[in-house]
Amino acid sequence: MRGLSFLLFVLLAPVLLGAAPASADLLITPKRLVLDAQSRDGSFRLVNTSDRAQSYELIWQQLRMNEMGGLDDQGENAAGAASRLLTLAPTRVTLQPGERQTVRLIPRLPEGLPEGEYMSHLLFRPVTPPPPGSATGQGAAMQLAVRVGFSIPVILRHGDLAARAAIRPIGIDAGGVTVEMQREGTASLFGNMSVFWGQPGRDGVQVGRLDSVAIYANLTRRTVTVPFDPASGVTVGAGLLMVRYIDPASNAVLAESTVRLE
Repeated sequence: MRGLSFLLFVLLAPVLLGAAPASADLLITPKRLVLDAQSRDGSFRLVNTSDRAQSYELIWQQLRMNEMGGLDDQGENAAGAASRLLTLAPTRVTLQPGERQTVRLIPRLPEGLPEGEYMSHLLFRPVTPPPPGSATGQGAAMQLAVRVGFSIPVILRHGDLAARAAIRPIGIDAGGVTVEMQREGTASLFGNMSVFWGQPGRDGVQVGRLDSVAIYANLTRRTVTVPFDPASGVTVGAGLLMVRYIDPASNAVLAESTVRLE
C-alpha cells in the first residue's frame, strides 16, 4: 500500500510568561495583547527560529474560558468579539530562517459602542508543508509530522472598567492545592499564584507557584490547581498555608487567603 503522510495541527492555550513559543519554529511576543480605547494600535512580534522558511495564516477564534480553566469555542457569531472591532495586517506571513515580522492590530470603534471588555483569540496556524519524505516497503506506512498552532488572547477594553478578585483554597492533597477564584467587576484579571507554608510565628517558604493565571470577564468563578514544588528538605504538613494572587506588572497583591493545616 502507498505510504500515508499526515499533518497534525495542535492548538495550545498560552500559559507561559514572556515570549510564547508557538512551536519549535516560531517565537511570538507578547503572550497576551490588551488594548484600550486610547490605544492607537497593538502588535505581535514573530521570529522564525527554524532553519527553513515557514508560513502561517492568522485566523480569529472566539474562545471563552470555562470554570475549570479550559477554552470553549463559541463560534464566529459569539457576543463580545474583539475581532469585529480590530483591523489585522497581515493575515498571512512567510518567514525565512531568522526573519522577523510584526503583525499589527488597529482598533476601529463604532459610535455608540457599549462599554465593556471585548475578547477574541488569534490563531497562528502553520501552512508550511511537512518536510519531504516517503514511506516504502510492504504494508501500510505512516509519516506523522506534528505542526503546532498557537492561539493568543486579544482583549479590547472600552470605557472605565475595573475588577477585583477573591481566592480560597478548597482542596489540598500531596500534589498541590486547588483554589477557587471569584471575580467581580467588568474586566479580566491576570496574575501569578504562589503558595507559602510555615509555622505560626516563623517566616513562610514558597512551596508552589503557577504563573499567568487568568480569570476572564465572562466568568465570575473558576478553579485552578497550584502544584506543590517545595525545596529539598521541606515537607508541607501541619502549619499555615497561604495562597497569594499577584499582578506581575505592578507586584500588587490582587487577593490572598490563609488556612491552617492540622
